[in-house]
Amino acid sequence: MNVSIVIPNWNGAEKLQKHLPAVLKSARHSTVAEIIVVDDKSTDQSVEIIKRDFPDVKLVQKDKNTGFSSNVNLGVKSSSGDFIVLLNSDVSPEENFLDEALPHFKDQKVFAVGCNSGGGWSRAEFRNGFFWHSQVDSVDKEESHQTLWVSGGSGIFRKSIWEELQGLDNLFDPFYEEDLDLGYRATKRGYINIWEPKSRVEHYHQGVTSGKKEVGVIKKHFSSEKIARIAQRNQLIFTWKNITSSILTAEHKKALGLMLIKHPKYWQVFLSALVTLPQILEKRKVEEREAKLTDEEVLSMFSSF
Repeated sequence: MNVSIVIPNWNGAEKLQKHLPAVLKSARHSTVAEIIVVDDKSTDQSVEIIKRDFPDVKLVQKDKNTGFSSNVNLGVKSSSGDFIVLLNSDVSPEENFLDEALPHFKDQKVFAVGCNSGGGWSRAEFRNGFFWHSQVDSVDKEESHQTLWVSGGSGIFRKSIWEELQGLDNLFDPFYEEDLDLGYRATKRGYINIWEPKSRVEHYHQGVTSGKKEVGVIKKHFSSEKIARIAQRNQLIFTWKNITSSILTAEHKKALGLMLIKHPKYWQVFLSALVTLPQILEKRKVEEREAKLTDEEVLSMFSSF
């Protein structure tokens, strides 16, 4: 299989120095064709470090900082592989992490395979008029299984389906919900996402992994209030774009009205999403046209864990 590894980076100089050696080691083990780092106009030493210490890595530089989705999309566009491995700059994969993941793609319906950095089962529900999702552990977590979405920080994607789906949606820039959106759209079109527990990576984002703490780039550069507003905005964008069920849409409209009445500060979130509504509605038409499953069918698959 022709594989490209794409690493989006923004001000992750220290993380690149720490984690890229493990990526290079795993690439040699699995005969990866190329490693691409896409730099989102970093202001630290990221670019200098790549050029100086990692000459075998292909560096793609942006002239403007825009966010995760557009950064990843540029990296995928610059790649030559039939399969794309997305790794955050704070991820160290085990040497053989691709060995258990790639065989899943023998099934042509498989779009993506998620690596094991914790969690196990994806849970989704439409509750109180809003879409909610989470990752939960399970006693059965050592078995590979279908998942609603694969993390954009540690997953493998079939490029042909990625291009059909037009990749991550830039509406979610600068961050959050973009990989959920991609996985939901793929699932609704009848494709399959897999979580593979034997494909192990260490992801040190925004907390503690294996007893080691690193500060995530998002928390380092954005206040908690700003992060919360972006997450809430993107929750609305996801819902307006993807939830096409008339029953669930009616529930959402009612809940949204009550939210705006009871929580005046939510107007800021609402208006920040509303400005993208013309683009959302065009994308919504595409999802309605291409869907093979209803929202209710998708939710029923991932609501019982």
